Amino acid sequence: MGESQKIQVFIGQVNTAGDLDELGRIVDDMARQLGFEYFALGHHAKIFSDKLLHLSNYPTAWAEHFVTRYLSDDPAIAACQNAIVGFLWSDIHRLIALTERQKWFLAESRRAGLGEGFTVPIHLPGECAGSCNFVAVPGKNIPSSTLPAAQYAGCLAFEAARRLVRTGNKHEGADPKQSAPHLSSRQLDCLVLAAQGKSDTDTGQLLGISGQTVHQHIEAAKRRYGVATRAQLIVHALFHSQLAFEDVLPH
Repeated sequence: MGESQKIQVFIGQVNTAGDLDELGRIVDDMARQLGFEYFALGHHAKIFSDKLLHLSNYPTAWAEHFVTRYLSDDPAIAACQNAIVGFLWSDIHRLIALTERQKWFLAESRRAGLGEGFTVPIHLPGECAGSCNFVAVPGKNIPSSTLPAAQYAGCLAFEAARRLVRTGNKHEGADPKQSAPHLSSRQLDCLVLAAQGKSDTDTGQLLGISGQTVHQHIEAAKRRYGVATRAQLIVHALFHSQLAFEDVLPH
């Protein structure tokens, strides 16, 4: 099964997950299909409440002790402030200058059984920042070909978890298409090409409009979904079936 097919199946599974426990099992399985052993997603907050999200399959000692007590030392969280798309942990030093405490945190995570990781930042207006992390065991290389799928899987998993938290950890049973904001045909045209990696200029040339007009269509679509980045807009459109995954990833 190709990466795009895996994500298409994943979309259906997370859309129908009945509770966070079921969602956790689904994300665990997807992480392993992408070459990772662990995942963790949640808001970047030390407190735990019924409105804040924390879900992972990290080794128990690490999740219960270090993640709750030393969250402020996690360099991946700090790096999220300078990123809107996913990044490997081995590239964190390109995003921030690591402090001694952050270097110590990475060393402790390796001792706890966590190796290379891939963090997907989540930025939503008016909401605590968050992220979804996929992590391999120490010494395991992660093929770069799996990272685009991990990017989408992380955003999809986070959105599904937010939905469950908002509904009291229960699946409402509604068709996600019914609650999707309406996007115009031109906004969808621009979004499909943006999902394929086209610039505003290239998109404009293909559609016969200016790059500025393309930008305006994308910004209008982002406002309708209430998201901050194009990556999140694409994921929300996928989640609500306004885009097909065949539009996004190569076959």
